[in-house]
Amino acid sequence: MAGLPGSGPESLDANERGRRTAAHTTLGSAGARGGSLRRRVLIWLLPPLAVLLLVNAFFTYRSALDAVNQAYDRTLTASVRAIGERTHSLAGQIQVDIPYAAFEGFEADAAERIFHAVFDPAGGLVTGYADLRPPQPPADDGSVRIFDLPYAGETVRLAAMRKRLYDPALRGGDAVLIVFAETTAARRALARDLFVASLQRQSLLVTVGAILVLAALGTAFRPLLRVRDHMRARDEEDLTPVRMERVPSEIAPLIDAINHHMERLSAMLAARRRFLADAAHQIRTPLAVLTTQAEYGLRQTDPEEMLETFASLLRSTRAARRLANQMLTLSRAEAVNGLIGERATLDLASLVKDVAMELAPLALKRDIDLAYEGIGHALNIQGNAPMLREMVSNLIDNAIRYSPPDSAVTVAVATFGEDAVVSVCDQGPGIPAAEHERVFQRFYRILGQGDSEGSGLGLAIVREIALAHGGRVTLRDGEGGRGLCVEVELPLGSASRTEAGLVSSSLGPR
Repeated sequence: MAGLPGSGPESLDANERGRRTAAHTTLGSAGARGGSLRRRVLIWLLPPLAVLLLVNAFFTYRSALDAVNQAYDRTLTASVRAIGERTHSLAGQIQVDIPYAAFEGFEADAAERIFHAVFDPAGGLVTGYADLRPPQPPADDGSVRIFDLPYAGETVRLAAMRKRLYDPALRGGDAVLIVFAETTAARRALARDLFVASLQRQSLLVTVGAILVLAALGTAFRPLLRVRDHMRARDEEDLTPVRMERVPSEIAPLIDAINHHMERLSAMLAARRRFLADAAHQIRTPLAVLTTQAEYGLRQTDPEEMLETFASLLRSTRAARRLANQMLTLSRAEAVNGLIGERATLDLASLVKDVAMELAPLALKRDIDLAYEGIGHALNIQGNAPMLREMVSNLIDNAIRYSPPDSAVTVAVATFGEDAVVSVCDQGPGIPAAEHERVFQRFYRILGQGDSEGSGLGLAIVREIALAHGGRVTLRDGEGGRGLCVEVELPLGSASRTEAGLVSSSLGPR
């Protein structure tokens, strides 16, 4: 914009660079607060692995102890059976000849203590330790039962068997109880050695697995690092989409979101550049006219000429102000700028009537009959109230400015299906059907028609606001082919999707 500070391309570039730097800093600090993905994966992976390792270690020790017991219990069982084979009775006298084979399996481990005992059918001690008894008597079928119990201040593994001697002279029956026990220190030591060896192997596997996971994470995140490097190496004006070649499927949605965001940024920047270009082009002429009029007025000495010059200057100033306001409104209404995103529930019928009341003095000044036809209840929609007021104001203002004196302008609000319809009809020159699309272009005006103060932005603003609200704008000829009707359709709120009659009122002279 010529002559306006801070509005040129250099200022835009500086502002954009500052915005991008701030955004980069914000994203960087947010990323730092978010922590590392590698750390998160390891935090969620390693502690459960450690817990599983502890649980597995417990069951591994139990399995090792069971395996050792099974191996040692064979020796215990063999010793009991060896003693049983050398135990017999003759005329009620029990003879026990404990063989060397009963102790042969234990001689290699001098740290273990061995205990044995043989009891007659009446429970009397025949040989061995009198207090070495099983907690439960074994069955009288020659099977061997194994018990763990404390004895002599230690934990012992005890094997017990009942053997029938078939001697009628024995009192209390003919089955003797044979008991053989050993301490369990060697068993526990062997089970501990097996457990430690197994735990070392498992810990090594977990360590190697963690290293492999770290390596896999580094490889998995490498495409993200390539995307980061690619984005950092880009020129600050480069908003082209990121190529998705050789990108893992998990990262593809992120790249797609980045591309979508860059498309929106590109559209927003294009809209701002277009606004600046339009402003520089459109404001230059009014400023030149104002300067010329002011210079002409300074050279006048006749009060009448000065008053006329100042009146012309005032008209030009109003026209320039209206043009600037409309351009700013159009920039805000463009969906790509995202400035119209704030929505709230509002009564469209009340809003249209209020705008019509505000513009009634303008219609009265031009001898135009301004009428309003509304509905008998609220018509709720979701929208941006200031923008919708601007849209309705542009429609009514255009209709008044392009209508001849002693004509009528009708503003109506109704519902049709799922839409609310706002229509403004005038009795002016109308617009040829061939021009219906072109009049929505910025700064386009039909030659030979309308107010000289017009800027050609009114209908462009109306369409941008309607599109931003999910609506549409249509043009049609007025009744009898005279004038123009502009209809804006906007989506209704769920509470207002009912048909309603029209209520007419006059807001201007008849």
